[in-house]
Amino acid sequence: MASTRLQRRPGSSGLFPSLSREMDQLQANIRRMFDNPLAADAFATMPQPIGWMPPVEVREWANEVTLTAELAGMDAADVHVQLDGDVLTLRGEKKGERKEGEEGSEYYLVERSYGAFQRSFGLPSSVDPEQIRADFDKGVLTIRMPKTAHARTRGREIPVTGKK
Repeated sequence: MASTRLQRRPGSSGLFPSLSREMDQLQANIRRMFDNPLAADAFATMPQPIGWMPPVEVREWANEVTLTAELAGMDAADVHVQLDGDVLTLRGEKKGERKEGEEGSEYYLVERSYGAFQRSFGLPSSVDPEQIRADFDKGVLTIRMPKTAHARTRGREIPVTGKK
């Protein structure tokens, strides 16, 4: 198997040195894959995608709409909820526990996601924006959005008239 020496690109030590390192590593992994396509670790050190999206559930009850987001490994201080008009935005960052260059360890599989996220949701007109509250407990963000008094009264029977 041929070995390839990585060469530093001009200007790679400038504004984004970690991005340059990741690009160099990606290039090396692709070369290694083509040199030996059956190697078990061909993509073992492949950089993970930047960013992630936490899974959410939205439920409607008679008196409120709830949104829960799974944010395992995060603290309440790392999560921000903002209301702008009728758009609710969740924003935050899950900080990685990986340290580059740790002695004596090598990652073979990384399934956990890290990085910044942002998700926005349009609110139904039945939600009272002044009564929205958010709670964070054991890695789960729960946003309770009570409905307005007008929205709580569900429908009514409409008489149908017809001609004889």
